[in-house]
Amino acid sequence: MSVVAYALELRDLIRSLIDVRPEPCEFNWLPPPEPRGPVAYSVEDGGQGDRKLRTYTVFALKAWGAGFVDGEAPRSFQEGFVGVVVPQGLEQGQRMRRYRQVLELEVALKSMVPGGLALFDGTPPMRWGRVGAKATWEESLEAAAKHIIKHRGALEGLTKGTCSAPDVDCLAEVLEGATRRPLSARALMRLAREGALGIGNSLRDYYPILALESLERLLLFRRVIEAAWSRGSTPVFVVKTSRSTSFCGGSLPDVHLVEATLRARGSFEPGYAVANVYNSVYDYFGLSKRERSMYPDVGGLRDFYENRLAVASAFVRLRAGGFIFKVEVLYDRSAGAGDPAGLLREVVSRLSSLPLTSEGYPLPLVVADSNSRVARAEMEAAMRALGLDLTPESRSMLRV
Repeated sequence: MSVVAYALELRDLIRSLIDVRPEPCEFNWLPPPEPRGPVAYSVEDGGQGDRKLRTYTVFALKAWGAGFVDGEAPRSFQEGFVGVVVPQGLEQGQRMRRYRQVLELEVALKSMVPGGLALFDGTPPMRWGRVGAKATWEESLEAAAKHIIKHRGALEGLTKGTCSAPDVDCLAEVLEGATRRPLSARALMRLAREGALGIGNSLRDYYPILALESLERLLLFRRVIEAAWSRGSTPVFVVKTSRSTSFCGGSLPDVHLVEATLRARGSFEPGYAVANVYNSVYDYFGLSKRERSMYPDVGGLRDFYENRLAVASAFVRLRAGGFIFKVEVLYDRSAGAGDPAGLLREVVSRLSSLPLTSEGYPLPLVVADSNSRVARAEMEAAMRALGLDLTPESRSMLRV
């Protein structure tokens, strides 16, 4: 029986799930504000590629960012990394994504401009990560700190941090002072070379590695957002493919229901709809605040994520008949920002002033995506540059 036969068998069921009539979604579609005029902005994006070998997965990461100020030549920055995933078998995909996000944040920090928009592709990378159900953040970070400081030679040339105390605050200083990123990936590779990863037979032994990587990303994300706020710039995350359902409350993604509702109204004009305002990061993730914080109390992280960070989101169309996408604006609620709707209106005005594609998508993000991709040919060239006997992962034993 072929796959086509299986598809025909379940066709009606599958189509009944996909070709459903969209649920009604009630919202106010606001007219777009007047474009603000020349807007200063920065933009960033990242890409990755990998090759699975019989013994290791080799991966390549690239991040590109640029800052644009009217009347000045744009400044662009690029960061990259090629490495192997160690230890093997530990959430390879998630960890490579985490490393890529660290590089994206690094170029975002370098390309930031004052008084403009700080444009990011995708959702804010502010999850705390997973360190396991049987270990806390604190326990995992303490174990990581003791191991890293014990083998501090693995950090040589990677950080300006010089502390030697085996505690979590010291680990945060080491990560904050990184001169090469992702520091966690580079340090793990060096530890693996020296046979000093410290991995035992228990899954719990892996948690310090996940905690180390998550801490690097959380610390750098906080630094980038605080840098934007301090320079009078607004962090804006543009989400092309949102799967959220919290706005319309339907079974299909909000953006699909918003598009269907506007189509039913005969409205194809530019505009926007205020979606959600999250005054708590726990609300943003749909979680209730627990007695034990989900963020480690180190490096000012807990105060930043739980007491300062707030998110206002909207669905936006910038050209007639164009795409509708979601924007998420990060602001400092401790600074007295009491008008999220006004903030969103200002952001839409500034977005309207940027160069746009024919579908109404910000062109700078398209450029950033193009400049940060790891092309197949580039990945192959990187593999040749390594100059090793890299035997590809083989499934030939299954072929007859």
